[in-house]
Amino acid sequence: MKRISLRVLPDPRFMPESPEFGANLLVWAEAIRQVIRRPLDQQRGADIEEIRKGIHILDALDRASDGVLELEDGDWQHLREKTLSMQWAFVDRRIVQFVDDINLATDQVPLNSSA
Repeated sequence: MKRISLRVLPDPRFMPESPEFGANLLVWAEAIRQVIRRPLDQQRGADIEEIRKGIHILDALDRASDGVLELEDGDWQHLREKTLSMQWAFVDRRIVQFVDDINLATDQVPLNSSA
């Protein structure tokens, strides 16, 4: 079992009272959804096995009401593989934190899960 903190990190360029603040949050739950929805092979698309694995992870994400995503090792491996192969549309240190949170997940509940 792997546990991943579902962080919400602001863009440090925008103050909380600015109109751009909300639109520039990096929300781990939404990033995971985007990673899972993108097929590993962009040319061929997702086969039924990849779709089933993705749905299993999305279901676990929907159940993560305490801010921590709990995944069986096989589901975590699938999420890790897709996260490492993801092509990002922008460069941001929060993406590095997101990838590290997925890649380095353990069975321990992450400390400071809201930061």
